[in-house]
Amino acid sequence: MHKRLVGTMALALCAVAGGARAEIVDVSIGDNSFRGAFYGPLSRFASDTNGQYDVGVIVRPKREDDLFVAHVGALVTGDAGARDFNLAAGLGLRGVYIGRDHDSGGALALGGQAEARYPGYERIGLSVYGYFAPEVICFGEFDRYYEIGTAVDYQVLKNASVYAGYRNVNVRLETGRDITADNGLHVGMRLSF
Repeated sequence: MHKRLVGTMALALCAVAGGARAEIVDVSIGDNSFRGAFYGPLSRFASDTNGQYDVGVIVRPKREDDLFVAHVGALVTGDAGARDFNLAAGLGLRGVYIGRDHDSGGALALGGQAEARYPGYERIGLSVYGYFAPEVICFGEFDRYYEIGTAVDYQVLKNASVYAGYRNVNVRLETGRDITADNGLHVGMRLSF
């Protein structure tokens, strides 16, 4: 079932990318996981909206429970008003599907992100993000979901960046057991089209 869902998401990404302008492909690998994401301007779907949509998956194939996390989300973004450096921030929602060998479910997570670039050193950026869903907005076999992360990136070319960061994705089963979907350092790249 997970392979079918991954295939469906890949086809959806290709369909969106066909007419894409200013979309970004983001891939990263950690010790036990792979993450792929695709995001771009929310105005593609809702004109006159400053924001960003994103679609992504985290796959942890070499563990005993073969965990799969997929999401689709939207953020309203803009200048955060920092005087001395470029600080952009966003707030929004993320629909999350979590699949395991024996349990599945999901959540509607609330969260946001921020990215800073210091004037004169715009090629270097720092980003942080976080999403959280308490029991009341989780469904299926899960009672809680959260994802937090941070990264430092370097813009190698105008349309290509490399980065290193930390990510923690955690879900709680109805039984009270916590499952870590991803936790640790990762490296990746972002390609803009």
